Amino acid sequence: MKNPTLKKLKRTVYIMIVLAIITFLSGFLKYTPFEHISLLLFFLLFLGGVKLLYGARHPELNGYTKLFLIMAGLATLLFMILIAIAIFKTLISDVTLSDNLEFLEGLFYLASLIFLVGIIGCIIMLNIKGGRSSKQA
Repeated sequence: MKNPTLKKLKRTVYIMIVLAIITFLSGFLKYTPFEHISLLLFFLLFLGGVKLLYGARHPELNGYTKLFLIMAGLATLLFMILIAIAIFKTLISDVTLSDNLEFLEGLFYLASLIFLVGIIGCIIMLNIKGGRSSKQA
């Protein structure tokens, strides 16, 4: 894989894997003063997801690679939408942010599943001939 754009995309995928693991581990900080550090980590994942969505426009990538990039990017977008919903519900009700996030936990698990499938697919497809379509390889 000699294209620097594809190398950057691959690096972004690996950084997002590390961020996802750290975000998962930050879930164990519940009921501590550092409970909402995961919101910052979700925001960082969202920024990486936006980069993946823009990277999916690369003309050298094949269809499956683009699909997995888009899945991972949209899952991070869904994370941010769910967090925004929880913050909005906290502002208009007397329920805490933690309780609102817990209420949306099932949707977070669904988004996590989509993210996991997308990111594993990205790893596989970007490592198979760099994710390039066979007509150009």
